[in-house]
Amino acid sequence: MLRENRFDYEIIVAERTGPMMYSAEELYFGPLQMQARTPVFLSKWQRILREKQKTLTQFARARQAVPEEKLQDIATQARWITELLA
Repeated sequence: MLRENRFDYEIIVAERTGPMMYSAEELYFGPLQMQARTPVFLSKWQRILREKQKTLTQFARARQAVPEEKLQDIATQARWITELLA
């Protein structure tokens, strides 16, 4: 992972090894990135967590109902990020 100016770049490398099983969190964050926990990686997810929390706050104030599935997806992602950063 690389941050240049205000942009994050993730380099993805795929190697054929055989069947792999990943949790939903590993697929969301990247299993190797989760293990490395570089400062750039953590900074990226701190920023995304703030965006998710802002979105949830805006949903709470929305005049129109937000689909429950969308609300739950964002809340789950925010929880995963919070756990990752803990």
